[in-house]
Amino acid sequence: MYTMSAAPTSEPLYDPNGPALQASLYETYRKMRDDFPIYHDAQREHYVATRYDDVTAILQDQGTYANSGVAESKLLMPMIVYMDGSRHKAMRTLIARVFTPNRVAALEPFVRESTRRLLDESAAEPRCNFMRTFASQLPSIVICDLIGIPEERRQGFVECTEAMIETGPNSHPIEEPAGKIYAEFKTLLADRSKEPQDDLMSALLDAEVEGEHLTHDELLGFCFNLIIGGTDTTMNLIGNAAVLLDKHPEQRAALAGDPTLIPNAVEEVLRIESPTQTLPRRPTLDVELHGVKIPAESRLLVSYGAANHDERVFDEPDTFDIFKERNRHLAFGLGTHHCLGAALARMEGRIAFEELLARHPNYIVHDDSGWVTSRWARSHHSIDIQLNP
Repeated sequence: MYTMSAAPTSEPLYDPNGPALQASLYETYRKMRDDFPIYHDAQREHYVATRYDDVTAILQDQGTYANSGVAESKLLMPMIVYMDGSRHKAMRTLIARVFTPNRVAALEPFVRESTRRLLDESAAEPRCNFMRTFASQLPSIVICDLIGIPEERRQGFVECTEAMIETGPNSHPIEEPAGKIYAEFKTLLADRSKEPQDDLMSALLDAEVEGEHLTHDELLGFCFNLIIGGTDTTMNLIGNAAVLLDKHPEQRAALAGDPTLIPNAVEEVLRIESPTQTLPRRPTLDVELHGVKIPAESRLLVSYGAANHDERVFDEPDTFDIFKERNRHLAFGLGTHHCLGAALARMEGRIAFEELLARHPNYIVHDDSGWVTSRWARSHHSIDIQLNP
């Protein structure tokens, strides 16, 4: 018998770096929500919050549950996602200027043109790896264009982003792909300091936060945050949607017949296969939830994926249904760290499926190759698609 405050004594119920978890992810989440709403694994030294109400409360209480000081922040350059307080607010205000509703809307023609070109290239082959030829390429093209990364150097960023996602036994430490990204940006930022362009790197070099220019490390961290956040979330949204719609052909036919349904379908994909499953927080003081004592400075994982399947909030949460409006999902977080690029990701996902279903409504997924082993993402290794069956 399990106790409410402890993990199983034999094999752990929840091992985020174990390959077996992805295959039974939502059954595991349900068990955790019901029996261990605050799951404690003493061996791995972490706690996990899985119920929707607990997750939303944690995300909105920045004073008690901090982003700064988590283990990942100590391995990487300063990033907005791992900042709190006034510095976070100032940095967020800076980047919010890039993702205003008007600026995002102005990108739509470019996103649509890029989508059509990528689909033309993918459809030229009898079958393609949809993750490699389309799902990863579209968001990379968009965010790289915003940042100012030359076309010939973009594929390296895609490969490093993919390497950051996998955190299982066969993955590289995150410092390795991160180091390659930093090295690339160091070169590109040096070029921009000599010859400024109309791009985000040049704007960041000129920007001031709290009366001072960004430090060298902050510039690298800012660019890193943008390239990772601007690529992996949308890549996984598009890939997950392609597989889900292949498994639900009647819903795919409805979308092809009525594209006005696509925005809600994007929300349902975000909910049921949240691209970001889990992110860490650092309790700043001792807290107790559901009878479990969580010490200050411990590692608390906030599970967006589990919360988005909580039957206490969502009716039939494990059923994919594009006709239900279930927009209370937490795929983009909540509170002061809500994803600044959410509107851009939604637009990219919408356009991707407007164009895909207009051109290839009967595409066939021959193999989705299973899930990447990752403690924070829900992502397919590859998707073998026939666009023109």
